[in-house]
Amino acid sequence: MKTKHKWRLCPLGEYWKRAHPRKGTKGVKGHCAKNPTKKDQIYSVELEYIAEKYFDKLKGPPSNNTLKYPQGNKFDKLIRGWCKYWNDVFPSDEPLDPNMVKALIATESGFRATIRIKDGKGQGYATGLMQVTDTTQKILCDEKGELTDHLVNVDQKELKNPNLNIAAGTRWLFRKREIASSSLGRNASWEETIMKYKGYKDPNHEQMVKLRNLYKRLKDE
Repeated sequence: MKTKHKWRLCPLGEYWKRAHPRKGTKGVKGHCAKNPTKKDQIYSVELEYIAEKYFDKLKGPPSNNTLKYPQGNKFDKLIRGWCKYWNDVFPSDEPLDPNMVKALIATESGFRATIRIKDGKGQGYATGLMQVTDTTQKILCDEKGELTDHLVNVDQKELKNPNLNIAAGTRWLFRKREIASSSLGRNASWEETIMKYKGYKDPNHEQMVKLRNLYKRLKDE
């Protein structure tokens, strides 16, 4: 049975609707509103609230190794927090390791939060740290689409926000694991999932080799 994550402001099937801003108000202002489809939906205001309220208290991976990138440890708190959140929502035999997400970000964007690159697979552009494509962004917030639940409603502009990008990107990894597992007829590993995320078929693709090496460096810290 699905249960509400303890960090959420609203019950399952509802979302936090921002109140009209008033001069002098502080904190999160709004109320819970029901989703017509009854699917769980989370918007940017609640994603920001969760990160601000809970992430500073968390400990553990990823390693703070910069991997020789100028901003290589700037987003560790966000990686840690959203891996924790989605691992709680989708408990499995193999939790998503924050070090794996950090290695993925290194190979996708080099920790450049606002980068936007034309996608070579006919999916428009890819944005931000985890290079979330325009197609993926639409799927993540489409209540009539392929996601059965736990949608993330952020727009393309918001994907340049590191917190929102990592929240959306890690959610998409869990969907890609479902797809990879279905294709393989068994639970896919996270490395196999990332191959699906990146659109690679060859495990020895140079970017997969790079990711594997970066992940080992982070794990060995």
